[in-house]
Amino acid sequence: MKTALRTLTGAVVLLALVVSLAACSYATEFVIVNDSTQVLWVDYWVKEVPGDFALPVIPSILPVSQLGSHEYQDWTRLESEQYEIDAAQRTVSVKIMPGQALLVCRMNGYGGHSDPLGAKEFPLAQIRMDGASGLLLLSGEEAQTKFSKESRVLYHLDYK
Repeated sequence: MKTALRTLTGAVVLLALVVSLAACSYATEFVIVNDSTQVLWVDYWVKEVPGDFALPVIPSILPVSQLGSHEYQDWTRLESEQYEIDAAQRTVSVKIMPGQALLVCRMNGYGGHSDPLGAKEFPLAQIRMDGASGLLLLSGEEAQTKFSKESRVLYHLDYK
């Protein structure tokens, strides 16, 4: 009886630990939304980190109407011929159509714009958007903080 009770207690403690760890584990997606009526050209520069150049995520799109409809989006990854990479300049260039959202990065456990670790780990140094309303250039901290919080798992930057 004592052995069964110990086993049950151990299982409950283990389950509580797993649930508490899972509750803290989430990914926050950063997306650029083309809320205009014309094509939007997006270029973004990835911060320098040790090692070879790597994308924060494969650029992916989703109709804006599906954005935020559930915790994790069903993104359509772009094929390599649908975006350009300049590894030497650390840039990614993508064309997005009206009514589309573009996934530009995903961060695990993002604590918000005021979180110093989030600011340090945010992978984009600069964002350039060129479309119907003209050119918008965001650099440094502004490239991060211009994203608006929709939920803890979704931040968006709207181009109108």
